[in-house]
Amino acid sequence: MKKIQYLLVLTAATFIATSCADSYLNQEPGGSSITEEQYYRMDNAVEGLVKGVYPRLYSHFSDDHQSFGQRAIDMYGDLLCGDMAMKTQNYGWFADHELMQTNNSRGLLWGYYYGIVRSTNKAINAVESLGAPALVFDKDTLSEQQYNCGFYYAQALTLRGWAYSKLCNFFVAQEELETDLAIPIYTEADTRVDTIIGGPLATVADLRLRIETDLLDAIQYYEAYSDAHRGSKIEVNEDIARIVLAYAYLNKGDNANALKYAEEAILKGKPVILQYVDVLSTGFNDVSNDNWLWGQDVTVETTTGLASFFGQCDIYSYSYASAGDVKGIDKNLYEAIQPWDVRKYWWNNFSQTDPKKRFQFAPDGKFYSAKSTKIQGDRDWLSDNVYMRWELAYLIAAEAACRNHDLTTAQNYLYAITDQRVKVGDEAAYNTWKGTLSSEATLLAAIKHNWRVELWGEGYGLQTFRRYGEAVSLGENHLRSEKNISPTMARRFTFELPTGETYYNPTLRTSINPQELHVR
Repeated sequence: MKKIQYLLVLTAATFIATSCADSYLNQEPGGSSITEEQYYRMDNAVEGLVKGVYPRLYSHFSDDHQSFGQRAIDMYGDLLCGDMAMKTQNYGWFADHELMQTNNSRGLLWGYYYGIVRSTNKAINAVESLGAPALVFDKDTLSEQQYNCGFYYAQALTLRGWAYSKLCNFFVAQEELETDLAIPIYTEADTRVDTIIGGPLATVADLRLRIETDLLDAIQYYEAYSDAHRGSKIEVNEDIARIVLAYAYLNKGDNANALKYAEEAILKGKPVILQYVDVLSTGFNDVSNDNWLWGQDVTVETTTGLASFFGQCDIYSYSYASAGDVKGIDKNLYEAIQPWDVRKYWWNNFSQTDPKKRFQFAPDGKFYSAKSTKIQGDRDWLSDNVYMRWELAYLIAAEAACRNHDLTTAQNYLYAITDQRVKVGDEAAYNTWKGTLSSEATLLAAIKHNWRVELWGEGYGLQTFRRYGEAVSLGENHLRSEKNISPTMARRFTFELPTGETYYNPTLRTSINPQELHVR
């Protein structure tokens, strides 16, 4: 049964929403009030603050049906790089990303991830105002509340490091130097008072150091408080912290550390690769799947209806895709999938005479409702949201090892996935394909292909394009006129600072020459 605990989250969310206002403390005679420190000392206060962050991952608060948390942002990136394709725009949602227009989205991304930063800073400050939890201690001397505090402190650090890594991916160009200016960094000291409304731009080096420090510290606290366990997969844990860190190192070009932390996650966790028998039967719609590390159990209370990934992409849900605005795989990428690869059935390829031709290349074999086998059959939108799978760790390890010239290790991690993607009877063709991956160049190309196919629709396409820096030729099933994307266009795939930030952030208006900002 799908259940959710509301009281603790509601308390935390109320505190977060109101603690910034002067009216939060009742100053009238006869009233009762508490200070922030008193609140922080309440039982489970830190746990409540951290759990209050998680609804940000999936919340939808407006009539904008392309703004529904992390899964919407995953679509932004995959559409921008062209791995996800739109042929029509009957309703217009996400068409700007298909057309490589990012002006309307940069403010949304900025507010989304900095909102998570601000909320996690609240939780981190709550802990540190009382003294950071010890890394070495006698467990018998700690109360359950104190022990859980260390665990949720680790979660807050993980979420902040993850949010900053996402900001780095979108707003920092791949070719930026470590000394170049990037984005502001806010920590607990910066957002503790509301008089500080904007900070200066930090360097790329400082931003990456913040990401790495938060995640390394989180891992230490997870290890120290290892007997505590998250309540559900919506919460982050030690495995997720290691993989986020490994991915940050990979995007930075630090392949040794990328491999180190991806391997640590695999060796210390309980990794599960989606098995062949399940490749076409999960629909990527159920958080209980063993290979899902991080995901949301969508309930009647938390569903966002049409404003959701399945409301945009699944033709078996009542959706924009089922009404004609298909978000499908790029035709050229689809055709590059090997004949032995069962993943080719993740997308349909209806013949020219089939009446369902208008749904060609839709992900009807990867993302589909568990409730229906007919188009528009599901009108409840209860399919779950995936944020991270174990396959991500294996692809990070494979690419990092290959870039470190360790082909055997890279092959082992790649084959852990592809061995489970071979159609029965096509083993010989698969083995022939493996025989072609004897050089670093061919192996690296195969890994890139698997990033684009295995994690299609999960938000990794844009970074794969940026990291590899190679030209891409897109298929005909796109709205955009530009079908050939060259490395010289890479700057167009880096989001500019929102104009609101450059105008209202006083440190940017007074200390930065507008000519130095990447503002359209």
